[in-house]
Amino acid sequence: MTGTWYVLHVKPRTEKKVMAYLERYGFFRYLPLLVKVTKVQRRKVRRELPIFPGYVFTCLLPDQRIKMLQTNLIVRTIPVSQPREMIHQLRQVKRATKATIQEMKKLSHTFKSGDYVRVKVGPLRGTEGYVRYDGEQATICLNVEILGSAVELTISPSDVEKIR
Repeated sequence: MTGTWYVLHVKPRTEKKVMAYLERYGFFRYLPLLVKVTKVQRRKVRRELPIFPGYVFTCLLPDQRIKMLQTNLIVRTIPVSQPREMIHQLRQVKRATKATIQEMKKLSHTFKSGDYVRVKVGPLRGTEGYVRYDGEQATICLNVEILGSAVELTISPSDVEKIR
């Protein structure tokens, strides 16, 4: 029996604590993280921060959902109506955060803002998103539609193709 996919909207700064509960109970869990290095008093500090603050992704059965709600760390559970699409979008975000962001080459006006494109080469090959221009830099926005959020990365226009 498979469970229902949920996006858990959690209390502020409790994402990792919710992940620990999910792990302790043996439930499936996913929290995309981004490594951020900052300088604090002449030392470099490496922190892993959630890409989507306040949200944890999981697949739960009804009794497992109730068990998680009893932790008092969850504001609400958002059922996912199209789990395959969400999983695909999360995989794109994961690949994007692992990839090395390339420097923008000389800007070519092959694409305009709002064009839907697919990456042709490199570690992000197959990733889809929308083009957005910000001055002289083009970025691709990878959307996770259930959250209404996006992750942006800089990429060369020669590395993408318009798909619709």
